[in-house]
Amino acid sequence: DIYNAVRGLARHMAMPQERHLKAMQGCMRYVLATRNRGLLIRPEGTWNGREGYKFRIHGRSDSDYAANIQDRRSISGGRTFLNGAPVVFRSATQRFVTLSVTEAETAAGVMVAQDMMYVYRILTSMGLEVELPMVLEMDNKGAVDLANNWSSGGRTRHVDVRNFYLRELKDEGLLSIEHVPGVENDADIFTKNTPYGIFNKHVRQFVGEDEYVDQDTQTPE
Repeated sequence: DIYNAVRGLARHMAMPQERHLKAMQGCMRYVLATRNRGLLIRPEGTWNGREGYKFRIHGRSDSDYAANIQDRRSISGGRTFLNGAPVVFRSATQRFVTLSVTEAETAAGVMVAQDMMYVYRILTSMGLEVELPMVLEMDNKGAVDLANNWSSGGRTRHVDVRNFYLRELKDEGLLSIEHVPGVENDADIFTKNTPYGIFNKHVRQFVGEDEYVDQDTQTPE
């Protein structure tokens, strides 16, 4: 729940200013106020160790387009669930300047797809089966349509190279790229500061129902 705040603060470690110190203190106040909150690892279903059981890998991605004022780089965020339990979180500044929201969302989708493939390879290397295709959800319809459609126009030609990774996984039957409404995308909290209500709604996916969900706790800034 503080991934985005930590990412933002880490950018200023070389030359911190007073406002960064205040932001860090706000983040620490939130941590102290929610000291009993922790990550909920509660997988869905039960594996009895026998053959034939298929693990389910599910991912969601999001981006904050041109969020960095200094260099206009976007923020990628996402998470990967294994059988309904969170196993990978990501919040990172993109290494390149994207030219559109669709490109930024596609870059975030590629990042999460790589995480999903990493979990997939770990499981299959141990002889375990994974339910295919794995589902990757994004809240940008343009990015979803682009990943599912081989044709492209002049407005999307600049994202084609990066998008080929998603298309290749899709064509191999490993990945299904689907749309999720923005209000339901819990990866949103890894890319930007959100209002308290939205933050509290999404954070439930990772910590469950705890003693803080109905309190007027300040979200990290």
